[in-house]
Amino acid sequence: MKIIINYVVVFVLVVTAFSCGSDDDAVITPTQNTAEYFKYSIDNGPVRIFDLTAKGTHSTNANSLSERFAFRAGAGTANGSSVFVDADFTFQDFNAFLSTNTFDWGVSDGISNNFYFYELSNSHPFVPSGIDFPPNPVVCTVTLHPTNVGDYLEFSFEGNFLYASDLSIQGFVSGEGRILRE
Repeated sequence: MKIIINYVVVFVLVVTAFSCGSDDDAVITPTQNTAEYFKYSIDNGPVRIFDLTAKGTHSTNANSLSERFAFRAGAGTANGSSVFVDADFTFQDFNAFLSTNTFDWGVSDGISNNFYFYELSNSHPFVPSGIDFPPNPVVCTVTLHPTNVGDYLEFSFEGNFLYASDLSIQGFVSGEGRILRE
C-alpha cells in the first residue's frame, strides 16, 4: 500500500478533571509491565500508570484525508474492575509520521496535527477538545516508531493545557507511552 508524504502529528489535549470522591476505580494497580504502558501526570500530581495492556493499530479511511494510529491502554483497579485510556494520533500520511521525532501538539491544522487521550473511569473522566490550548503547545518526542505490525511506538510528552471546566485555569501534563502495534 502506497502512502504519500505530507504532514505529521500534533497534539490536541484538554483535560476535564472531576472528582467523584474515593471511588475504588480511582486507585489503579500497576503491574510493573515495562513492555507496554501509557502513563501520565497532571499538574505534577501522582503518575497514573496503565500497564496491564497497551495495544495500537494504524488505520486508513478511504473517505477521509487522514489516517490514524489509535491505541487503548488498560489498568486494573483496587476493586477488580478495569480502567482504560484511549488515545489517537491523526495525520495525513503514515510515512511522514514515521520520519518525524518531535511534534508540537496543540497547533492543529484540523487533520494532521492532532493527538488526544482520555481516561475512561468514573473518577477521572478526561475529555478531549480541539480549542482549549495556551499559546505554547505540548511537546511530544517520539523515540521509536511502529513501522511494522509487532513494533512499538515509544514517546514522551509534556506541556500546558487549559482545563475545559474553567478556561482561565492552565494545567501541566507530562507522560510517556510504549504501545505495541497490532
